[in-house]
Amino acid sequence: MVFSRILVAIDGSESAKKAFTKSICLAQKCSSKLDLVHVVSCELGGDSATTFELIEQLQTKAKLILEEYRQVAIKNNIPIEVMIKQGDPAQIIIEIANTENYDLIITGSRGMSAFKELLVGSVTLKVIHHVNCPVMVVR
Repeated sequence: MVFSRILVAIDGSESAKKAFTKSICLAQKCSSKLDLVHVVSCELGGDSATTFELIEQLQTKAKLILEEYRQVAIKNNIPIEVMIKQGDPAQIIIEIANTENYDLIITGSRGMSAFKELLVGSVTLKVIHHVNCPVMVVR
């Protein structure tokens, strides 16, 4: 099976880093284009200046992470696009995956919040059940 377009979900976790590393290997073998997405969660609530500052800080951190990964892909001659979205991570990833015709999604098995995962279900699990393409979960 050839994967020409791969979406990689990045959240800054160690698991996401492993997913990115796996995506580089696969992209080299399949001559794939990678699209990386980092979703800044809007669950913070409120409309205070502090909330907006926190969202800005999270977006700045996401830009740094994605730029680091973009440079790795460029060094490996892999076409890459990066995007930062804001909202519910699972919902955003599902929307992107189902509207952009990806051949594969690669995600880590655990994100930044293991406790929250117990309460509401993991982003990865939601993505697996609601996208129209294969999902590779990297541990």
